[in-house]
Amino acid sequence: MTAPVHAPLPWQCNDWERLRARIVDQRLHHAVLLSGPAGIGKRLLGELLARSILCRNPDRGQACGVCRDCQLVTAGSHPDLLRIAPEEPGKQIRIEQIRGELSDFVMRTPSVAHAKAILIDPADAMNTHTANCLLKSLEEPAPRTHMLLLSDAPARLLPTIRSRCQQLRLMPPAPEQALQWLQSAGGGADAADLLGIAAGCPLGALRIRDADAIGGFDRAADMMRRAASPGAWIPELVSGCADLELRELLGWVFLFLADLSRALAHGSAAGARIRRAAAAIDELMPRVGAVHAARMLQRTLAARRDAASTANPNRQLLLEALLIDWQRGC
Repeated sequence: MTAPVHAPLPWQCNDWERLRARIVDQRLHHAVLLSGPAGIGKRLLGELLARSILCRNPDRGQACGVCRDCQLVTAGSHPDLLRIAPEEPGKQIRIEQIRGELSDFVMRTPSVAHAKAILIDPADAMNTHTANCLLKSLEEPAPRTHMLLLSDAPARLLPTIRSRCQQLRLMPPAPEQALQWLQSAGGGADAADLLGIAAGCPLGALRIRDADAIGGFDRAADMMRRAASPGAWIPELVSGCADLELRELLGWVFLFLADLSRALAHGSAAGARIRRAAAAIDELMPRVGAVHAARMLQRTLAARRDAASTANPNRQLLLEALLIDWQRGC
């Protein structure tokens, strides 16, 4: 069963009004691309858009939430709604899902509703062959069929796919609005730091709260602080974080370095977004130059790309090389 979505999140209201107007004026494109940072609520907005497309009694383009179509969507059994997603998190959408499921769905007429909707999430989880297969359906749109593509990284999509979509870029809310929403949703005393770690995306902050990202970030920050000392034994520091997933650890290192760079630019740790890092940043500011901090940001990004590649790099060696480079510049 799918959790019912009858209204947009507070920071999505303007974007949703634009989509509603397109539904009412029958200007909604056959393909819509919703993009933006992870944890901003793209999936919720995509679900609301799909419901509103299928709803038989919409209120100025918005799903009523009570008609049979809305109930079927909530139950996860609407025959005119197709969801395409990787079979496992982190995997790719298989070409058979596009060539088989999607193509068959596109060809048939609506069973219950007056239209059909397809949610592809994330749309960037396709290799070139799969994407080209999807492109054929976008180039020859079926009547009364809307494809809704969701993506954290639209640049990974084929340019020809992007050009055939009505695009809407979703942005994070203002910091005050994000903090207010997160606190009301149970963000707790660490709400501000959670938002900092989640790059200002409230739903992302809720997710990482449950995954103890605060604890992981604290350990990453402490590792960087200690590694900056000339006498620090780097292999021991790396081994001390052996239980942390490599890409997550590198992500926290990147956030710490980004806050250090902001503090150096402002001349004060008050420029940091993640307040709990202030003490470590204060300690490092006299010893780290802005150029070195910026270079280490790029090194960390490169290490994270290596960690995500199929080359399967040696974790210990990758982290040791990164920290030795960091130590030499401090």
